[in-house]
Amino acid sequence: MAESAVRTVLGSVGNLAVQETTFLCAVNLEVGLLKDELMRLQAYLKDVDCKWRSGNARVAVLVSQIRAAAYEAQNVVEAADHMEKRIRLKKGFMGAISRYARLPTDLVTLRKIGVEIQYVRRKLNEIFASADHLKIELDNIVVVEDEFLRDCGPMNGNFEDDAVMVGFEDEHKELANKLVSGEQMLSVVSIVAMGGAGKTTLARKVYTSSRVKEHFDTLAWVTVSQKFKGIDLLKDIMKQITGHKDESVNQMAEYKVGKKINEFLLENKYLVVLDDVWETDTWVQLNRMITVFPDATNGSRVLLTTRKEDVANHIQMPTHVHPLKKLDEEKSWQLFSSKALPTYKRSAILDVDEFEKLGRKLAKKCDGLPLALRVLGGYLSKNLNAQIWSDILTDWPATKDGQIMSVILARSYKDLPNHHLRSCLLYFAAFPEDYEIYVTHLIELWIAESFIPHTPNHTLEETARSYVTELAQRSLVQVVRRSTAYGWIERIRIHDILHDWCIQEARQDGFLDTSNKTAGQAGASSSSSDNLICYRFSFQTLSDQILPATPNVRSLLGFELESVSLPKLRFLRVLCIENSTLKDFSSVIGGCIHLLLAYMPYNPEEDDITQKELRQKGCKVENRWDLP
Repeated sequence: MAESAVRTVLGSVGNLAVQETTFLCAVNLEVGLLKDELMRLQAYLKDVDCKWRSGNARVAVLVSQIRAAAYEAQNVVEAADHMEKRIRLKKGFMGAISRYARLPTDLVTLRKIGVEIQYVRRKLNEIFASADHLKIELDNIVVVEDEFLRDCGPMNGNFEDDAVMVGFEDEHKELANKLVSGEQMLSVVSIVAMGGAGKTTLARKVYTSSRVKEHFDTLAWVTVSQKFKGIDLLKDIMKQITGHKDESVNQMAEYKVGKKINEFLLENKYLVVLDDVWETDTWVQLNRMITVFPDATNGSRVLLTTRKEDVANHIQMPTHVHPLKKLDEEKSWQLFSSKALPTYKRSAILDVDEFEKLGRKLAKKCDGLPLALRVLGGYLSKNLNAQIWSDILTDWPATKDGQIMSVILARSYKDLPNHHLRSCLLYFAAFPEDYEIYVTHLIELWIAESFIPHTPNHTLEETARSYVTELAQRSLVQVVRRSTAYGWIERIRIHDILHDWCIQEARQDGFLDTSNKTAGQAGASSSSSDNLICYRFSFQTLSDQILPATPNVRSLLGFELESVSLPKLRFLRVLCIENSTLKDFSSVIGGCIHLLLAYMPYNPEEDDITQKELRQKGCKVENRWDLP
C-alpha cells in the first residue's frame, strides 16, 4: 500500500507547474532530487512486498514509514505548486503590485518549503539505511507493470457467487413452510446461529423465493446490527412498503412514521425481516411510540436473524426458533468445492483426485462454517497447486471459530495479487457495518485515493470493476445486485466478521482509522498504533463536536453525523459525507485546495457557491442520492 502513495507522489511531481518557473528555481532543484529518490523507492517496494507477504514484521513498520514520507513529500510539493499557480494568476499592473507586496511573505514560504523537502529527503535516507539492515536490495530491481488484469479473466464473468446456496436446501424449505402456513395470527420465525453460519444468506433466499413473494402482499427487509436507531429502521421500512422515497419521509417524527406503517400493514398480509438483531429490547424500541406491526389475523409474519437465542425468545408473541446447524461433512465439501474447484476450472486440472482428497480434509477443518468455507475456497481457487493445499493442511492452526476466520481472512488478504487490491479491500473498513455499497460510488472513491493503477488498454473504471469482480470471486464481498443489462456488479456488502477484521487490520497498518460513538469505539486519534499516523478517517454516528481528525488527514468519510463541525484540513483530497448535518461546511471546504472528490450533503440554498468553487479548482463533486 505504500507503493500507491509513492506512485501518487511521482505523478504529482511529474505534473508540477513549479518546474516551469524561475521564481521557484531553488525549490525546483530540491523537487528533482526528491523525485529521483522516490523513483528508486518505488522499485524497492516491489521487493518489500514479497517480504511483507512472508510475515516480516520489521518490513511492515518500514512500509508504513515509507507511506508517511511519501505523503509528506506530496503535501509540501503541492503546496509549492499551489503557490506558483496563485502567482501566475496575478496579471497586469495590479497583479504586479500584488506580487511585489507579497514577495517577502512568499520568499519566507519558499524557504520553508525547501526546508521541508530537505527534511523529507533525510527521512527517505533513514529508510534506505533501515533497508540495509533488513538485507533488501534496493538496486537492480525492475519495476514491472501490474499484471493482474492479464490473469483475472473476463471483467463480468458469470462466476458462482452468493446467488448459489449450498447446504441449506432442507432449512430453506422448512422456513418457507413456517412463513406461508400455520396460524393466522401474527408470529415470528427466528433463525439463530453464530456469526458466519449463514443466517443472512438463508434468510435472503427465503425472502426472495417466488413462493414467499407470491404469498405476501408487501415485504420489507432491514438490517438492525449492533448500532441501530429505531427511527431510521422505521423510516426504511416505510419507504419499502409504501414506495415513498422523497425527503418528506426523512422529516417525519417517529410516532407519525410508526402510525403510517401500522395503518398500511393493517390492510396487507406482510413479511418484515429484521436481520442481525443483537439486543433483547430491539422489538420494544421499534414499538415504543406505537404498535408498528399490527396483528390483523391474516397470516402476517416477522422473520428475525440473531446470534443470541434469548433475543429470539424475547418477543412476546408466537415464535418459532430455528437453530441453524453447522454444515455436516458432506455439505461442507459441496460448498467448499463449488468455490475451490468450480466446474469451469476442473478441466484444466491434471490430478483432480488429489485436490479432492486434500480439499475434503480442508473443508472438514472449517468446522461447518459457510463463511470460512467460502473464503478459503475462494483463496484456493486462485492457488491450484497441490503443495500449497498440503502446506495449509499441515500448518492448520489449533484455533476455534472466530480465530479460524481471522487466520483464513489474513491468508486471503495477503494472497491478493497486488497492493492495489489489498488497499481496496481494507477501504471497506471506512463504511458502516452491514452497509450496502454502490459500486459506482466505491470505484470513484478508489480512483480518487489512487488505489487503481493505469493499465494498458483499460480505463481506470474498467480496472476497478475487475477488482470488484476479483473480490467477489474470492467471497470477500457479497453481491447484492447485478446490472440486468450488462451483468456488472452494482451493489455489494461485506460480512460483519470481515468488516471487523478490516477495521482491525487497517488500524494496525496505519491505513485508516474509524470512530463510532454508538459502538463505543475510541476516538480516531487514540485508536491507532502509537508508531503509525493515519491519513484516512471514518466517523460514524457522532454529534455536537468537532471531528477529531489530524491536520494532515487526506481522506475523510462521515456517516450519520449530527451537527458536527469539520476541522481545518489543509491537505484533504477525498471527502465523503452521507446522511449528515454539518456546521460551517462551506467556509471549511473552501480552504481545501487539494480536494479531488467530494460526496456531499446538498442544500441548494447554502452549497451551490461552494460546489461551484470546488469544481473550478478541479474537484469532482457528487451528491450521494444522484447514484443509481
